[in-house]
Amino acid sequence: MKMKRIAILNLLIMSSLFIATAQVKLSFNPKEDIKYEYLTEIQQTIEQTAMGRNLQIKEDVTMKQLASIKSKNVKETEVQFSHQDFSYNLSAPMMKMGYDSKKPNINPSELDRMLEKIFGDVIGKSFTLSIASNGSVNSVSGIGTISESITQAVSVHGQMGEHLSTSMTDQWLGEEAIKGMVEQSLHIYPSDAVNVGESWTLESDYGISNKKSTIKTKYTLKDVKNDAATITVEATVILDPGGGLEGVLTGTQNGSILVDIKTGIPVSSDLKLTINGDVEQQNMKMQMSITANTKTLIKEAE
Repeated sequence: MKMKRIAILNLLIMSSLFIATAQVKLSFNPKEDIKYEYLTEIQQTIEQTAMGRNLQIKEDVTMKQLASIKSKNVKETEVQFSHQDFSYNLSAPMMKMGYDSKKPNINPSELDRMLEKIFGDVIGKSFTLSIASNGSVNSVSGIGTISESITQAVSVHGQMGEHLSTSMTDQWLGEEAIKGMVEQSLHIYPSDAVNVGESWTLESDYGISNKKSTIKTKYTLKDVKNDAATITVEATVILDPGGGLEGVLTGTQNGSILVDIKTGIPVSSDLKLTINGDVEQQNMKMQMSITANTKTLIKEAE
């Protein structure tokens, strides 16, 4: 009986060691004909300080998309996205504007009405991304038509409508914006299988409008439990803010991602970005900082 207990104990120890050292291979590998609800929430604060004065701008964005897995091969997966819901709110000392597809504005300002035309025009419209197994986006199609439709929707508002539609398209709805957001969610996988405690580093360059950023991210496989991998994120960020501003902002992005091992779907993520620096515009120097909290949730659609 004693020998039997020792044998069982040894088996348990060996099993636990195997689990602790088992390698995990992570890649974007969803099943065909599955649909996912893709929810993104962003809370962003921009602060500028010049000549003793402080300007603070707050943006809250919520995007809900339906992602349908259309086809896949060894090189890539074709995913069709369609906008389901959208909300956007901006608050600044001299200006406020907002739109919520689920809650119409009772007393809209002219800016609110323009936002309603811009974001309301994209609800239900689709575009397609071809995504590689490493999570990078190979190609984008269908967004150009959406951008043209947005421009036409606000054409009656003249230059103000053109400026606002360009800004919203560049930041949230355009091809480069969509590609950047998707890659920040999915371009996270190591090239080889990894053990718990191992890290890998990826570097990405994003260009949205005239803004350019370089993000170098260290990912670490923290834990594996119930077919889910917890990954920690530590990144350094360099941002050229553009918009006539000379200089760069630098900082960090930290957080965690929970990945379904079987499909590679990042079912949830929570990331915090903090960057700052000195910039100059028309010979006026200022301090600038940006903080952004980004949360995503992805689940199978009912």
